Amino acid sequence: MPIVYIHGVAVRDEDEALARATRRFREVPWPTIEAHLREHVAPVVSDDPTGVPIMRIYWGDLGAEFAWGGRSLVSRPLDEELTLADEAAGTGRPGPAEVLRERGRRTLRETVTAIRRPVEDFLPTFIGDVMVYIAGRGTATAPGPIPQRILVGLETAAFAAESRDEPLVVVTHSMGGQILYDALTHFIPRTPQLRHIRVDFWCALGSQVGFFEELKLFLESDPRYSAESGRLTPPPPAEHLGGWWNVWDHADLVSFRAEGIFEGVDDTAFFAAGTLATDHNRYLDHAAVYRTLATRVAASLAADPRRKVSPPGVETRQARSTQE
Repeated sequence: MPIVYIHGVAVRDEDEALARATRRFREVPWPTIEAHLREHVAPVVSDDPTGVPIMRIYWGDLGAEFAWGGRSLVSRPLDEELTLADEAAGTGRPGPAEVLRERGRRTLRETVTAIRRPVEDFLPTFIGDVMVYIAGRGTATAPGPIPQRILVGLETAAFAAESRDEPLVVVTHSMGGQILYDALTHFIPRTPQLRHIRVDFWCALGSQVGFFEELKLFLESDPRYSAESGRLTPPPPAEHLGGWWNVWDHADLVSFRAEGIFEGVDDTAFFAAGTLATDHNRYLDHAAVYRTLATRVAASLAADPRRKVSPPGVETRQARSTQE
């Protein structure tokens, strides 16, 4: 059974400066995520968990880039920067009161910059990746760079799943959820050569899928589905998606519910007991999440009418969970 992981925004394997900035948000490295998936999830669907292909679809290199190297970020000092007080002083010699006022301004500016700099090390890239994806995702007839990368990865994983006669499980984090949702609802159904791709179970951790659908930002978003009409948005087509588990955290300010917006989604709150700064990533390094994921996968596969037989390991794991 191939297991695929699609990361979120502000992930740059090749950018050491950004990597340092994201450490304060407790970014979880891929080897840690891979180890959790192999230990807890792979045994659920295969009697050979060590042989299960586990792949990460990396798209960070296609995300936001700053054409002027981040010049717009005001916490970056410029050699030629002048304050209004500097300009007002002109060529005349400022008096003592003006000197004191200017010193106060500089102290305040330095203090605010020190507070602002860590946020600007991360937040602009976070927002920029979202904007770059939306602006450049294209359509099924002309997919953008990020959807192309995702679709190639999913096609490779689907081939491996078919070759091993095992299901395909995809785990997404944050923006990775929106990217996969567009793939399952727009790009794959509208691309004949990709219609064979089916994700048997999708786990969306800390995603904004519900939020995006409220704003109708997806390629297949339809205004007919809303609280006003009383109609929930249908889930991705059953021929392309089996089970769907959406996980959010009260302390994770950029995670959102999907229940009450989509039909058929399993929506769960997770309490990481971390901090507001770190909870967006804590799902990825919490064994309880992966253990629960394994249980959800097993139950979903056993109940999926499109799977003629249970994959190896499902019945064994279910019996073990019941005994425990």
